[in-house]
Amino acid sequence: MIDINNSLHTPKYIIIAANIKEIIDTGMNVGERIYSEKELMKKYGVSSTTARKALEVLRNENIIERIQGKGTFILQKRIYRTLKKILSYTENMEKQNILPATKVLEKSIISGYTEYHKKLLLSPGDKILKLKRVKFGNNIPLSVDYRYINLKYCPDIFEKDLNTSLYKIYEQYNIKIAHAKQYLRVSFLNSSDAKLLNCKKGDPVIHIEGVLSLEDFTPIEYEENLWNGRIFQFQFETSL
Repeated sequence: MIDINNSLHTPKYIIIAANIKEIIDTGMNVGERIYSEKELMKKYGVSSTTARKALEVLRNENIIERIQGKGTFILQKRIYRTLKKILSYTENMEKQNILPATKVLEKSIISGYTEYHKKLLLSPGDKILKLKRVKFGNNIPLSVDYRYINLKYCPDIFEKDLNTSLYKIYEQYNIKIAHAKQYLRVSFLNSSDAKLLNCKKGDPVIHIEGVLSLEDFTPIEYEENLWNGRIFQFQFETSL
């Protein structure tokens, strides 16, 4: 056990919180129960106030969550996604040593004129492929993914295995996504999407929607993604 009395400057609750992070990183899993306030008091020989503050540090950093009547449990580690570069989901996961997977829930051809035809600058009679998928990381559902794909440039994509990266499939048609115009906002899960993400109805999600285009700005797909807000953290940089 660490000696929490070896520092004259760092508060005991900060040292305890750091030690618990190390314990989690070296051998505990998402969803596993972590120490209670009383257990921390006994383990480290500290007051209830110190133990409570240590747990508050971990909760504020979204490392743990307390479920009333059940205890305190480890949350999924934060996953980062940059907003300054077009990056496929698969590539983003692999860069963070997370095993990606995708499951198609729905795919259909839309031929009638819809709002998505307008977003993709298409005409009546043009066909769109609608996809609904769930994306996973290390077998944990992370995102509900809706795609509306312009079939002019990939007419038989419906027949492909769509339980994989669309970017890799696009390569078969010499399609390269060069531009993305996306909007980000917070929304709240309905009951069906909440079930897919193992969340509760009304839980917050990061809602991203927008158009992905070719080099000449020809729209290829319109996306609507619901990212688990307790897991994902988006990064962007600006300068004057």
